[in-house]
Amino acid sequence: MSPETERTAIDVVIVNWNTAEAAIEAADVYLRSDAVEARVTVIDNASQQEQRRLLEEGCPEEARLVLHEENLGYGRAANLALGDGTAELVCVSNADVLPEPRALATLAAVAQKEPRAGMVGPAFGGKTDRYHSRLPTEIAMLGRIFAGSFARGPVPPPAPGEVKAVGQPSGACFMMHRDTWELMQGFDDGFFLWYEDVDLAKRLHDEGYRNLVVGSARVGHPGASSFVQIERPRLRAIRLVSVERYIHKHHPRLSTITPLLLGLSKRLRATAPMTPESRPGVRGG
Repeated sequence: MSPETERTAIDVVIVNWNTAEAAIEAADVYLRSDAVEARVTVIDNASQQEQRRLLEEGCPEEARLVLHEENLGYGRAANLALGDGTAELVCVSNADVLPEPRALATLAAVAQKEPRAGMVGPAFGGKTDRYHSRLPTEIAMLGRIFAGSFARGPVPPPAPGEVKAVGQPSGACFMMHRDTWELMQGFDDGFFLWYEDVDLAKRLHDEGYRNLVVGSARVGHPGASSFVQIERPRLRAIRLVSVERYIHKHHPRLSTITPLLLGLSKRLRATAPMTPESRPGVRGG
């Protein structure tokens, strides 16, 4: 058997919304990953026509391009793109993530060595490493009705060669065993944006899986390339919907007080109405 046929296959999905140039670059970099076979799909969440033309003209031929006519949100888009894959491992990525050449191979080695691996994330470097954090407590979730970063417990990034167990690896880039991904049914489609990754990490944790961050697997990730296109009131409205869903799923005893606090938060911060065209379909970090 040749070295080529021995390479680990990984189904990589890049979720895009109006960041075509970044998605094209990410697809190219993922395809050139060392020591693995990266099977890349770029799925677009109903971007503007000019952005879709850029994808059609510039997306690498080796990548599969899916242009969806509806803005599915981050989780649903990733679920759809990975639904017909066959690789042993899957990787979900923002469009503005650029892995170093051996990042996928390093993540794969850790995932394959750990039979109870859940989400296996890279080290981002810089400010976006703060998105690896502890799972939020009940008190934290109540506070996040008013402030999205309330009691966020960022985890210091592991050093090269170190693998650290964390509650919640960032959803901007992570790897999983396909059988585990399918057992968990991927992301919960009910989260349009925000907390789909926290929900997945929580469900994995509750089933006894270990969520990990790998210090030697490094990716670049400036973050927020889609969020900056959206007005802040609309972003807050989307976030509150996700906060409410997460509390309902994982902290049900707070369900009686949550509507009251949500109402107060909305009065304190008047929100603008959302339209399908205004809703971002990727994560900001």
